[in-house]
Amino acid sequence: MKRWKYCANAGFFGARRDRFNQYQPDRTLEEKIDLVSQVKGISGIELKYPGDLDDSMMAKNLLDQYELQLSVVNVNTKAVSHFRYGSLTARSEETRRTAVQLLKEGMDIAAEMGVGLVSNCPVMDGYDYPFQVDYAQAWDNFIVGCREVTAHRPDVTLMLEFQPHDPNAKILLNNVGKVLYVCAEVGAQNIGANLDVGHSLAAGEAPAESAALLSRNGLLKYVHSNDNTGDGGDWDMISGSVHFWHWVEFIFTLIREGYQGWIGADLAPRHFGPVAAYQTNIMMIDRMTNLVERVGIDQIQTLLGQDGNTPGIYEKLTEDFT
Repeated sequence: MKRWKYCANAGFFGARRDRFNQYQPDRTLEEKIDLVSQVKGISGIELKYPGDLDDSMMAKNLLDQYELQLSVVNVNTKAVSHFRYGSLTARSEETRRTAVQLLKEGMDIAAEMGVGLVSNCPVMDGYDYPFQVDYAQAWDNFIVGCREVTAHRPDVTLMLEFQPHDPNAKILLNNVGKVLYVCAEVGAQNIGANLDVGHSLAAGEAPAESAALLSRNGLLKYVHSNDNTGDGGDWDMISGSVHFWHWVEFIFTLIREGYQGWIGADLAPRHFGPVAAYQTNIMMIDRMTNLVERVGIDQIQTLLGQDGNTPGIYEKLTEDFT
């Protein structure tokens, strides 16, 4: 069976809040790392900067102690104190400089810790109302900022994670097409995508198509696994719990395209703990992978190459269900 490299986002093992309740307690970095280490099959962990990696030496010692690899440095440009009116797209030059500096510092930490990846989900770069932002200027600012960041360290890749909305009603980088556009405009070798499956579904996409588009351009660098209810919300549910067949198609695409990177996860359970959520998430992905491999990549590809053969594909995919 295909063995994926699983990792976890440490942020989901600490305090989790929405506008109504807090669902988990505040935890120290060591407490979060300890919980992640309890999930069987996980060998990596995603840490945030600023935050988890403010003391990078302490973080490195903890990772060594709990035998976990750092999978990526997730650079947080969401703080309202700095980025209420945007980060890389902000009108304020000082604000844009702050965002660029944080991303550069994240790259330096990644290199220091032997990791070639930083990730950023620019959710503060968006709007609620018409006439709130100058779209042309905002996109120019974003491209210029990404160019400066990627030029800082060619040995570290900047991964962009798109998200349709939240906290803004509309986020500028809200679908796979815009990620492809930014990467083409920036024109650097060290830029790519962190594809969050739930965000792709919330954007009305087929995640397999998004993965195929990114892969054919060599831009798929990382995956955040999860699911949602399909109503546009980003609920960070267990993979395959709602969009089972989209997930099976996504796994088929990852295998066919030769994806070798991390399978991370953003999971926000409200009724049970993060260890159980992440363990179940791994089980679901492994079992969906087993289904794809039992049928066979070549067999699926052959059936997929026949016009009007959707019934035949589902007959083959479900023949062991009876």
